[in-house]
Amino acid sequence: MSASAPRTRLKTRFKPARLKLSSDHSKRPLDRMSLHDQLVAKVREMIVDGELAAGAPLPERMLCETFGVSRTPLREAFKILAAEGLIELRPHRTPVVAPIDRAEIAEIFDVMVALDRSAGFQAANRASADDITRLDAMHAELVELHRAAQRATYFRLNQQIHSEITRLAGNSVLFNIWSILQRSVFRARAVANYDARRWSESVAEHEAFMALLHAGDAEGFADALSLHTRKTGDSVLLMLD
Repeated sequence: MSASAPRTRLKTRFKPARLKLSSDHSKRPLDRMSLHDQLVAKVREMIVDGELAAGAPLPERMLCETFGVSRTPLREAFKILAAEGLIELRPHRTPVVAPIDRAEIAEIFDVMVALDRSAGFQAANRASADDITRLDAMHAELVELHRAAQRATYFRLNQQIHSEITRLAGNSVLFNIWSILQRSVFRARAVANYDARRWSESVAEHEAFMALLHAGDAEGFADALSLHTRKTGDSVLLMLD
């Protein structure tokens, strides 16, 4: 071909209209994700509530029949729960509920006591009137859940309150470290509420540190929050023993 000969252009424009997906097909990933989320939440709740004890086997066929699902979404849920440290996946063997490592839990609580004091002091100094009002509403609901003996719902809200206080400290590094450690002791903390006396003590401690927050006593709030975490840790370790 001579240098003066014209070149033929290839027409490769992408035309989105040619890519046709049925409405039913496009909705499947959302439905599947919803089912996956529900499975994760349900099995997690069964473990945290003690319905599935440490070391208990998790036979796929039985769980699939119980929840009316196939093995694929169940196995995906298992991967999430394994990442959270709640179950152990074993090659060619039935998954089991992960045991709780007492020594590791003790060390984590030692760190969380210090983190909560730091977070509490910073949060008390930074919290706005709206922030405190929001915490008040959460605390009022927490008290009602305790009176109604709704332990599982209480536990989830309790974690949200602690998370919100840590977030209000305004330190992203502290919050990230706290969140990682909190996930590690998530199930162990739930154990403390099995003791009715400790559960009532915990509610009273929440009321005490909320009063200090209202009083503008940052040091007192930080100390009370830290002590609350220490007592929770001691209770958890006692229950594990």
